[in-house]
Parts: sequence; C-alpha cells; structure tokens
Amino acid sequence: MWAYTELVKRLFPYAPAPLLLLAAACVTVNVYFPEGEIRDLSRQIEEEIRQQAAEEAAAEPEEGQFPQSSSLRLGARLRRAAFAVVSGIPVQAQEKVPDPGVSNPAIRKIIDSRAQRLGAINGFKAGGAVGENNKALLELRALDAVSDLRQRAELQRLVKEENADRENLFREIAVATAVDPSEIPRIRQTYAATLREEANRGDWIQMPDASWRQK
Repeated sequence: MWAYTELVKRLFPYAPAPLLLLAAACVTVNVYFPEGEIRDLSRQIEEEIRQQAAEEAAAEPEEGQFPQSSSLRLGARLRRAAFAVVSGIPVQAQEKVPDPGVSNPAIRKIIDSRAQRLGAINGFKAGGAVGENNKALLELRALDAVSDLRQRAELQRLVKEENADRENLFREIAVATAVDPSEIPRIRQTYAATLREEANRGDWIQMPDASWRQK
C-alpha cells in the first residue's frame, strides 16, 4: 500500500492526503495465472497416471506366468509404431504428445508414485470410504465402511501418502508454469475441477460450495 501511495503522489503531487489513500486503495494488481494452461496440464497428468497404472497392472504376471521384461514391452511399442508407419497412420494418432510439464522430472516422479496406488484408492472410492474434496485432496468420508482393521490402516496410509504427493504436485505446477506460490489455492481449485470432471461413476465428489454428491 505504501508503494501505491507514493506512486499516486508522484502522479498527483497536489492532491489531498485522503484522496491519495483512496486512489491507492483502488489500485488493482493483476497476478499472472494461466488457468487454461493449468487446467490442460492437470488433465494430462491425471490421464498419464491412469494410463501408467493400467500398463503396470497389465504387466503384472498371472499366476504361473513369467513377468514380462521392460525390453519386451519396449519391443511391443516399437512394433506398434512400425505398423502405424507402414499403415500410414501417424504415430501421434495413437499416442498423444504429452505437455512439457508432464515430462518435468519432479512432476514425473509424482506421477509414478501416484500411479502405483491408484488401483487401491479406486477400490476404496468405489466403496464410498473416501472421496475427492474441493481442495483437490482425498478425504476420508466413511471409515466405518471398511470393516477390516488392517484395511482401515492401509486406507489411512494411502490417503496420507496420496495427499502428500498432491501437495508437492501443486507446488511443482506453480514452478513449471511460472506462477507465484501465493496462487497455489487457485491451482487447487482448477485441479479439483478436473478431478470432479474425471471422477468415476459412483465416486463421491465435493462441490465448490462444500456440498458432497455422488457422481
């Protein structure tokens, strides 16, 4: 406020003091916040998490089978790409080009971590024990829906670890998009909207007005 008052004084050197204070109070500071970019990035991050979780689940060997090596999985991807070229199908048509932010090493690490627990979290969501709140965090809703004490402890651990990853993610998104840390609450709001949009049918989601509903 002091800086704004000094600026107004220079512009209007003969204005009375009360008018200077009023003019300084009316100064609006535009803070950079690329909402569209952050919304797109949040969608790509969630899509990448789901895709990676699905690939990891598919790569798990069934009972009596040998695990598929990473080199074999890479070979399969290369064969699909070669087929696309021969068929005249652009590779981009098969695999979406990721946002540069998704390749950020810190964000990449969080994606990997979250993908590993996605299946378990979705199971608890389906049972109504946990939901997505309007701050883009997991929230315990009905712990008594989980009767087994060990599963309750597992759920609490998952929620704690998942929310810690998300808190770090919001900070890394701010860094990747050159947003001031003071705008992290707005990143949360934007990300929460993405989580509501992409929630599975039957999941519990919290609306901006703090009410809960089942999708």
